[in-house]
Amino acid sequence: MGPELPPFLSGGGEIASLIAAFDWGATALGPLDAWPDHVRHATALMLRARTPIVMLWHEPGVMIYNDAYGVFAGARHPRLLGSNVREGWPEVADFNDNVMRVGLAGGTLHYEDQELVLHRPGLPARAWLNLDYSPLLDDEGRPAGVMAIVVETTGKVMAERRVRGERERLSQLFEQAPSFMAVLAGPEHRFETVNPAYLRLIGGRDVVGRSVAEALPDAAAQGYVTLLDDVYATGRAYTAHAAQFIADTADGQSEEHFLDFVYQPIRDDSGAVTHIFVEGVDVTARVRAERRGAALAGLSERLREVGSPAGIGFASAQMLGMMLTATRAGYCTVDHETETVRIERDWRRGGLDSLAGQRRFRDYGSFVDQLKREEVVEIVDVHEDARTRDHRDRFDAMHVRSIVNVPVLEQGRLVALLFVHDETPRTWTADEVGLIRETAHRTRVAVERARHQALAQEREERLLRSDRRKDEFLATLAHELRNPLAPIRNAVHLLAAADREDRFTGIRELLERQVNHMVRLVDDLLEVSRISRGLITLRHEPVSLSGVVDAAVESSRPSIDREGHRLTLRFDGPAPWVQGDPVRLTQLLVNLLNNAARYTDAGGRIDVHVTREDGDAVLTVTDNGIGLSPEQLPQLFELFSQLDRSHSRSQGGLGIGLSLSQTLARLHGGVLTATSDGLGQGSSFQLRLPEIPAQVAGAAAPAQADVPLAARLLLVDDNRDAADTTAELLRLMGAEVTVAYDGPSALGAVRQFRPDAILLDIGMPDMDGHEVARRLRAMADDIGRPRLIALTGWGQEQDREKTRAAGFDDHMVKPVDVDVLKAALMNVRPTITN
Repeated sequence: MGPELPPFLSGGGEIASLIAAFDWGATALGPLDAWPDHVRHATALMLRARTPIVMLWHEPGVMIYNDAYGVFAGARHPRLLGSNVREGWPEVADFNDNVMRVGLAGGTLHYEDQELVLHRPGLPARAWLNLDYSPLLDDEGRPAGVMAIVVETTGKVMAERRVRGERERLSQLFEQAPSFMAVLAGPEHRFETVNPAYLRLIGGRDVVGRSVAEALPDAAAQGYVTLLDDVYATGRAYTAHAAQFIADTADGQSEEHFLDFVYQPIRDDSGAVTHIFVEGVDVTARVRAERRGAALAGLSERLREVGSPAGIGFASAQMLGMMLTATRAGYCTVDHETETVRIERDWRRGGLDSLAGQRRFRDYGSFVDQLKREEVVEIVDVHEDARTRDHRDRFDAMHVRSIVNVPVLEQGRLVALLFVHDETPRTWTADEVGLIRETAHRTRVAVERARHQALAQEREERLLRSDRRKDEFLATLAHELRNPLAPIRNAVHLLAAADREDRFTGIRELLERQVNHMVRLVDDLLEVSRISRGLITLRHEPVSLSGVVDAAVESSRPSIDREGHRLTLRFDGPAPWVQGDPVRLTQLLVNLLNNAARYTDAGGRIDVHVTREDGDAVLTVTDNGIGLSPEQLPQLFELFSQLDRSHSRSQGGLGIGLSLSQTLARLHGGVLTATSDGLGQGSSFQLRLPEIPAQVAGAAAPAQADVPLAARLLLVDDNRDAADTTAELLRLMGAEVTVAYDGPSALGAVRQFRPDAILLDIGMPDMDGHEVARRLRAMADDIGRPRLIALTGWGQEQDREKTRAAGFDDHMVKPVDVDVLKAALMNVRPTITN
């Protein structure tokens, strides 16, 4: 046991023993046993306190403190005990000098969250303290020292600063957020705060401090205050998608918006609702685009069902008139030279008279010159516009005050027009004009399809009216030809099996080619015969044009290779699906490829291009062969047509293949057309077939086995770990993969590697994925058009728009699902060149 403590130190904690053992005789206080009563009493009280307390005695400020202060002092304890305050805390000596002056003069000091720089341990560190200083009185009531109550608040201050910083950050997010936000207080829903996006939505109206009903009567009239009342009363959040909000504008007009938003109740500590947080996004552009897309899709479907050009024009006009709440719309044909327009049938609202008949453009103004330049004519008010005001009486007679005219030109000539009228002055939006323009294009395509189908039908009817004996003759001829062909073909196969030398190889191949040619000729003859008698039956099943192209190329390869032609296949995106007979469609394409091979000089070029357009699958076969004259084009698809092809090295056929191909196209609900810029300029045959949705095709298609991914892939990512591991996964799937770790390396690798598809990281330094994609698309003449797949951590709609604008075909968000990636890559069609 240690020495017995003086009574005033008893119960004073660990520090009491240190005080008892300290040599106080060397300080201004003097020996412990000589301490006056006021020092003993003050020490006894201080030692028993749990709050950090230090006493600074006499002018030097001799320090006596309790255990709690010892913890605060840290490494300075216990050497602070008995030291003078200036020497004990030298870094804050000036501060403590002031404390001693004030305290010994009888004054007090109070500091809250006082910032001081203290050495802890030995290094300067900022600290915050609550400090209370009061004088210590001697037995005669005079100040003899200072008592300091010290409470460190550094943790609290730092936490408050973090909270304040977080609040400031949230406030900045609130202000800068692209979504609209507002906070409504109380049952009257008074605006407490709103962000700039919300103000833009409501036209900049002054709303803070006012209730929703008072500040936004248009919103109240549309039921939004009722919704807020329910949220406030029940405490249940309300979420809306594409909700319509018609906002009043400053000029007295109205503006339609569609909103995705949430009303989220905010509760106090007792659970009562006190506020409602409003957050949402303006999805007007998306909704209008969806409605426009749905309208156009519905129109395309309807146009396929309408047979006559006049019916097609009326269907388009009706859709536009109803979508745009116009008073009249119509599609008409135009004579470029005479500047006259013929309207077969127009759509109109409210009992207006029809404009059917023929009219002269110049009777209604000077805007025909703009139409001939392929410029859309928008006139807000025909009374005020310089192009029409001199003819206002004619427009008044038709109840027209505002018009939009969209021209349709072919080879530089004005051939058709789609018009929309309104009986009041109207400013047409860009979306509205875009819809009219797109409708005009689709209408023209549908009209041309109907015209070609009508011509094909007429030719078909002529064929059906032909002498039945012709069919019997063809059947007999086929029978007689096939009889000798069978042993000839057998002989060819026997030669192939028996001949082990090369001397007869050329003869054998010649025989095989000629036999195959004759077999196809016989098949075509019989097909024509069956069609003419209505005996042909088509299968109706989902068919991928990828399979059709593969089969047709394989069948036509001998004819193409024999002449040394260069064949190129190009698919814009995944191969489209159609409803039809795969055998007949393959036969159709074989006829087109053989025709191209026959009428193209040796070493020529044949291109097969598959794409999508206006809801159709479009397959185009183009060659740089002998071409066709304008006089030959109308006869090209006639049965047994014998065109003069004397300028060709090839002998003419029987005129069966192309006629049969056009008939097969029509039987599939499609159209086959041909174009040529003249003799020596090559030819182009375009097959258009109605596309079916991928999900329908996928549902009907049989399940596929896990087949290897046979594709050449270039993977570009500056993250080497991500790039290398992804590359290994793709190689395990069966792909051939090359990796580049930056944009410039990728641009260099693509010329040697010639990939079928390129997977591009977007967020690369120096040259990001968007720039790489743009440069790759600019190299299309050299490298073709490999499929571009964006790999990125960003997945908002604006991010997808950027990738589409840069030329990407797909946008995938990291981490990419391997099965999804493989499914996408399985649709890759390599650019095949030979």
